[in-house]
Amino acid sequence: MKNVIKKIKELPLSKKIQLSIAVFMTLAFITAIPVYAWFTNQKKAAEMFKVKYPNALYINAAHREDRINFKLDGIDVDNTYVENVDGTLALGNDGKPIKKTKKYYIFSVSGSNANGYILQMAHTNNNLFNYKIYDAEQYDYLSSEDAPDGTPENSIIPSGTNTELILPYDLNANSHNENTIQVIGDEYVDSETSTKYYVRAENTVSGGGYKNVTGDKSYTANTGDKYYTKTYGSNTNVDINSVPSYWQATVTLQSTEIDANKQFCKYYILEVSWGNEQDTQEDKETDMIYFSVERTNG
Repeated sequence: MKNVIKKIKELPLSKKIQLSIAVFMTLAFITAIPVYAWFTNQKKAAEMFKVKYPNALYINAAHREDRINFKLDGIDVDNTYVENVDGTLALGNDGKPIKKTKKYYIFSVSGSNANGYILQMAHTNNNLFNYKIYDAEQYDYLSSEDAPDGTPENSIIPSGTNTELILPYDLNANSHNENTIQVIGDEYVDSETSTKYYVRAENTVSGGGYKNVTGDKSYTANTGDKYYTKTYGSNTNVDINSVPSYWQATVTLQSTEIDANKQFCKYYILEVSWGNEQDTQEDKETDMIYFSVERTNG
């Protein structure tokens, strides 16, 4: 080692400079190898993330609020009355409150990077209820008189809309923990506690219908039915009212329903209705209702 140092000292100045540059470049090259490799790996990871779009679909309450706010509460068929849009009781010609025979619940389906989905509802039949699902549109104001100047027309319920189709919904603060999607033109403020208005379509969801029953009622337990077999196998010891009825619709999203970020939100209203036959039912019966959604290939 001493001999090497001695020889370096004996070199002329020009040679010493060349040697110093060579040593510096060698060290720089060795140092650059792991740094370059790190950037290369990061680039590949970024490219994989960029092309791998999320396929999330959500079922939530109105305005994409947490599902706990989609309250399928108890229905007192004897003491449930029709309400006006402002929350007051609707009165009949006799001046008495009008009894309800229907109740409505708002829910939403939202997601990203989807062209369509299959919406399914399954329910048991312990109560003599009928279930229907309608498309709905969300609005911020009941009329132009209620809206501030400059409010977009699509935020105001069109004049002449049948008030029986309008359903108000009081927003709940801090209730977007499950779904944080912000659809352009339908953003939410999580601290907001105002009221949104939903207008139900005249007709039920296009193409929707029951897959294993005719009409709205349950069917006789039949182990030959593929839906029954999928649920219970060969078991025939099943209460008839516990056999679920399956309703399903395939929804194709229109280009106008998908925003610039490839996100969407569609609103629906579930109608639960009943008639006089409820008088023959037990007062405390419970039905289970399930909603599911699956993206379609398109």
